[in-house]
Amino acid sequence: MNKRLTALVMALAVPLTFSANAADRTGTDQSHIKNTPVGKNGTATAVFPVDLDAVSAKENTMPQPATKVEADTLYVRNPDGYMQGRGNVDVTRGTDEIHTGFITGNSKTQVYETKGPTIYISDDQVVTADGAIYDAAHGTASVDKVDGYALNVNSALYFRGEGAKLADGSVYMKHGLITTPHAVAKTPDYYITADDIHIYPGEKYTAENTKLWFKHILILTYGHYEGTLDKEESTHPWFFSLLPRPSFNSKDGFGVKGDAQFPLSADKSVQLNAEYRISTKRGFKPTLTVVKYSPVGRFSFGYSKSVSSVTDNDDYIWVTKWPELTYNTPSFRLGSTGLTMNGSASYGKWEESGVGKGTHKGISVSISHDPIRLWKGAALHLYAGYRKDWYEIGHNIRKDPYWGAVLKQQISDRFWTSIWYKQHHISGATPYGFDSIGYPHQAGILFGYAVSPRDAFIFSLSRETDNNHIDYRNYTWVRDLHSFIATITYKQVQKQWEIKVTAKDFE
Repeated sequence: MNKRLTALVMALAVPLTFSANAADRTGTDQSHIKNTPVGKNGTATAVFPVDLDAVSAKENTMPQPATKVEADTLYVRNPDGYMQGRGNVDVTRGTDEIHTGFITGNSKTQVYETKGPTIYISDDQVVTADGAIYDAAHGTASVDKVDGYALNVNSALYFRGEGAKLADGSVYMKHGLITTPHAVAKTPDYYITADDIHIYPGEKYTAENTKLWFKHILILTYGHYEGTLDKEESTHPWFFSLLPRPSFNSKDGFGVKGDAQFPLSADKSVQLNAEYRISTKRGFKPTLTVVKYSPVGRFSFGYSKSVSSVTDNDDYIWVTKWPELTYNTPSFRLGSTGLTMNGSASYGKWEESGVGKGTHKGISVSISHDPIRLWKGAALHLYAGYRKDWYEIGHNIRKDPYWGAVLKQQISDRFWTSIWYKQHHISGATPYGFDSIGYPHQAGILFGYAVSPRDAFIFSLSRETDNNHIDYRNYTWVRDLHSFIATITYKQVQKQWEIKVTAKDFE
C-alpha cells in the first residue's frame, strides 16, 4: 500500500516540476543568465556577482518628471507636437520653473524657446534673461543675456553676463561681471569682470581673466579667482574688500585702507589675513596674520600695525605687534538666559613710538545680554567684562573689571536717541598709550534725525562723571552713497575732523 502511494505521488510531482521550470524560462531573458560550473560533489566552484549599477544603467527605472505648460492662451498641434503660448506662461518640470509672456516649442522634443523677459528658477537659483531656450528633457537652458543673485551666509552676489548656460541650478557665463547687491547699477560702483564664470549655488564661484573695477577705473587684474558660496562660510569676497576705502582724521591725515582673506587649506580653516592702511601723516601700516579656525576657537599669529580702539581712547595711537599669538574663544550662549560670553588671550611683543618694545600678555572675558525690550521702541543693552594685562616694560600689571549699559529709544521713523553709561575699576597702569583707557567713568547721550532717505544728522555728548568734564561734543553727518556709507564728524572739544567711508556689503 505504501509503495503504491509513493509511486503515485512521484508520478504526479515530476510532470508538475517540469511544467513549472518550463514556465519560469519563458518569462526570463536568457541573455542575462550565466552558467555556473558545478563540481562533482554538487558544490559551485565559482560565484559571479550581479553588477547592479550596470543593470540600472541599462534600464532606467526612475520616472522622469513631466513637463507642464500653462498660459492664458495655449495652442498645441498634436501631429507634430508644435505648441505656442501667450500671456502669463508658466513652465514647470521638477524643481525647474520658467515664467515669461510668450513661448514656442515642441512637446515631443521638449525643447522650448521664450521671447522677451524671462524668469528661470532651478532649486534655489533665480535668474532673469531676455529670452531663453529650455531643454526640458535634459533640464538645461541657454540664454544670450542673464542676470541674477547667488547667496551665501553673509550676503548675496549679483551676476550679469552673456553666452550663459543653466543646468541643475548652476550658471555658466562666457563673459560677465560680479558685484555685491548694494553696488548694482548699469555701471556698478565696483565690480569684477571675467571670462568663463561658473556659479555653483551653495558651494562656490570661479572666474578666469579677472579684473577689479571702480566704476570705469581698472584697479587690479588677476588670473583665476574663486569665491565661496558655502552656506556654512561667513567670509566676504576678498576681491571687493581689497578695494581702497578713503578716510581722514586730523592725526593721520588723508588715507585709504583695504583688506583680504586668502584660504591656505582646502577646508578654508586656515587663512592668510592681509590688511593695509596708507595715510599722508602715518605712512604705510600693514597687517599680515595666519588664522586657524577650529571648533575650540580662533588662533592667529603674525605681524600687525594696530591703532587704539575707540572704546578705550580716541587718540589714534599706533603700536607694532610682532610677533603675536592670539586666541579667541567661540561665543557661548548661556542657555535661555539671553547672555553671551566671549574670551581671548594673547602673547607677543609690542612696540610703540616713545615707549619702546616689550613683551605683553593679556586675557579678557566679556558677557553681554540680548536687548531687553522695555516698552515700545525702547531696548536696553547690558554688558560687563574683565581684562588683565602683564607688561615687560616697567613690570606693570593692570586689572580692569568693567560694566556698562545702553538704552536706545526709537521715537519716530526719523528720530531716535540713546543714553549710555560705562564704568572701569582700574588697578595698575599700562606703559602704552595704545591701550590706555581715556575715560574710565563716562555717561553720554545721543540724538539722531534722518532728514532724508539718504541723509542723517547725529549729535552726541559725553562727560566724565568723576569731575563733570565734557569729553566729547560731536556733530556727525551720515550720507548714503549707494554702496557705501560716508560719515563726517566734527569733534568740537578736540577741534578735530574725521571722515570715514564704509562699504555696506563687506564691512
